Amino acid sequence: MRSGTSFFDWTVFKKTVLRFWPLWGAYLVIWLIALPLNGVMLLRMDAYDLNGYGGGYVRDFAYNRVPQTAEEFGLTMAVVFGVLCAMAVFSHLYNPRPANFFGALPVRREGLFLTHYLAGLAFLIVPNLVIFLLCLLVEAAGGCVVWAGLGFWLAAICGEGFFFYSLAVFCAMFTGHILALPAFYGIVNALAVAVFGLLDVVFHAFYYGFSGFTEGAGMVVKWLTPVVQLEEKVSAFWHWVDEAAQVSGGERVLELQGLGTVGVYAAAALALTVGAFFLYRARRLESAGDVVSVRPMRPVFKYGVALCAGLAFGMATVMFTGGGDIMLMIAIVVWGLIGYFAAQMLLDKSFRVFGKWKGAVAVAAVFAALFLVVGFDLTGFETRVPAPDSVASVEVYGFHAVYLGDSGDSFGQELDDPELLKLVNILHKEAVAQRDEERQTQAQLGGVSTQLMLDYHLKGGGTLSRRYSLWLDPDEVDVEGTAAWAVQQCYDNRDLYWKVYGFAQLEEAMAGGVRLDRVELHRYDEETGMKTDGYLYAGDARALLAAVKEDFFAGRIGVRRVDDESRWHGGPVEGSLEFCSGDAPEGGYYTVQIALQDTASSTLAALEGMADRIEGDGQGAWTDGFPATEMG
Repeated sequence: MRSGTSFFDWTVFKKTVLRFWPLWGAYLVIWLIALPLNGVMLLRMDAYDLNGYGGGYVRDFAYNRVPQTAEEFGLTMAVVFGVLCAMAVFSHLYNPRPANFFGALPVRREGLFLTHYLAGLAFLIVPNLVIFLLCLLVEAAGGCVVWAGLGFWLAAICGEGFFFYSLAVFCAMFTGHILALPAFYGIVNALAVAVFGLLDVVFHAFYYGFSGFTEGAGMVVKWLTPVVQLEEKVSAFWHWVDEAAQVSGGERVLELQGLGTVGVYAAAALALTVGAFFLYRARRLESAGDVVSVRPMRPVFKYGVALCAGLAFGMATVMFTGGGDIMLMIAIVVWGLIGYFAAQMLLDKSFRVFGKWKGAVAVAAVFAALFLVVGFDLTGFETRVPAPDSVASVEVYGFHAVYLGDSGDSFGQELDDPELLKLVNILHKEAVAQRDEERQTQAQLGGVSTQLMLDYHLKGGGTLSRRYSLWLDPDEVDVEGTAAWAVQQCYDNRDLYWKVYGFAQLEEAMAGGVRLDRVELHRYDEETGMKTDGYLYAGDARALLAAVKEDFFAGRIGVRRVDDESRWHGGPVEGSLEFCSGDAPEGGYYTVQIALQDTASSTLAALEGMADRIEGDGQGAWTDGFPATEMG
C-alpha cells in the first residue's frame, strides 16, 4: 500500500515556482541583457563590419566577455538573488497561518524542506543553463565557440549561486521574521572581517606595541568572508601563446583562476544545507514572527549584539569626540549596554526589558574584566622583551632618524649576529619604557623620532612582532646602553649598512653574471631649483662603484649621525649616485642610490677623472664646484 506521506511534493514545487516567477524571471532577464542579447548585437555588428573589425566582435565576446562576466558581475548576482530566493521559498515560516498550513499537509517535514529548497535552487540554476545554451548559439552563429570560457562561466555562476543560496537558507532557519533574514545574511557575510577589523583597532588602541594579527589569521578571515575571498580569487583572462600568435590572431590560452575556491564553497554549501535540514525538522511552528527562532541561539544573539555594538560604536564615539583610553573604555561599556537592551527588545518584542538587568551587569563585568587584563598588562604582552640568547633572528625595520634621501634611509634587515641582537634588545627595552607618558614626554623634548618594527624568530620556534614609535635623545649618542647609542652603532656598522643600501646584493648579482649597466648622476642647484643629470657606463660605472666602496668602508660616504643638526639634510651633499644593473636571469633588476657627501674623497676624485666621459645634460657641469681640497 502506498504511503500517504512523501519526501517530495511536485504540487508544492510547481506552485512555488509559479508563485514567485517574477523573481526568477528578473534573474533571467538581467542575464539575457548581460550576455546573449549583447552577443546578438555583436553578431549584427560583425555582419555589417562597420568598423572593419573583421568579424572580431563575437570573437571578443567569446574570448573575453563571457568568462569575465563571471568575475565582474556573477558574484553580485549570486549574493543578491541567493537571499531573495531563500526569502521567497521559505516565506511561509514567517507567518503563523502559512506555517500551520504547510505543517498540516500530508508531507513529511523532510519533504517540505527538500521541495522548497529545490524550488529556490531551480530559480538560479535553470536560468543559468538557459543563458549557457543561448550564448552557445550566439558563438556558434559567429563561428567562434569557446567551450572553456562558457564552462568557466557556468561553473563559477552556479557554484557561487549554490553557496550563497544555501547560506541564506541556513540563516533562514534561525529567524521567524522575514526582515531579519537579510539582516542575518548580511551579518554572516561580513561578520568575520568586521570583528577582525574591530579587534585590530581595539588592540592597537589598548596594547602598546601591537603590530597586528598574523598573516595566517588574515587568511582565515578571508575564507570566513566568502564575498572577499571569491572576489579576489575568481578571475579569467585570455592571453596569446606568443607574439606571432598575437600578430596573426592565432592560438590563445585561457587562464582560469578560482574554480578550486568555488569548489570549496560548494562543499560548504552542502554542509550548510544539511545543517538547515536538521534545523527545519526541529523548528517550532510557534516561532513564526520571532527574530530568533532557535532558542539556544538567543543568548548568542543577545550578547553578540552587545559585544559588537560596544566595540563598533565605542570606537566611533571616541573618533568623533576625541579622548583617551578612559573615554574609550566608558564608551565601549555604554554602547555595549545599549546593544544588550536593544537585542533584548527585539527578542521579547517589547520595550519593557530593563527588569532583565542581570544580563546587562554581566556585559559590563566582562568588559571591565577585559579592561583590567589589558590595563594592568596581566598577560605581559606590553613588557615582554625576548632575551638575546633566546632569539634565532629578528627582522628589523625603521631607523628613520637621519634622512639622506637615498637607499639607506629605510632600514630593513634580518639580523642574527649576537652583537646586533644585543643592540636590538636595548632598543626594544627603551621602546617599552617609553610607554610611560612621562618617560615619553622627556624623550620627545629635543629628541628624534623613528619607527621601530620588530619581527622575532625565537629559538623555541615561536614568533613575536611589535611596532613602536621610538624617541632618541641626540645628547645620548655616545652614552653606551641608550637607544640613541644603539642606533648609532648600527649606523656605524659598515658591513651591515652595505647590505642595508643593497650594495652587497648588487655585488652578489654581478658575481653571478649580472652586469652593472650604468650609473645615473643627479645633482641639484638649490638657487635655481634645476636638476642636472649625467650617465656613466661599463668600465667607468664599475670603477665608480669601487671608489664608492672605498669611501663607504672608510666612513666617508653613507655616513649618518643621530646628533647631526642637519640630520634631515644629511650634511653637505654634492648630489646622488644611482647604480643600475641590467636584467637579472630571475627577472627584474637592481638599483642602489647613495647620497654623494662632500667627504667622499675617492668618489669625488674618480668623478673628476671621468668628467669628460659623463654623458647627458650633466656633461662638464656635473663636477663643477666639487671641493678640491677633498679630492686631493
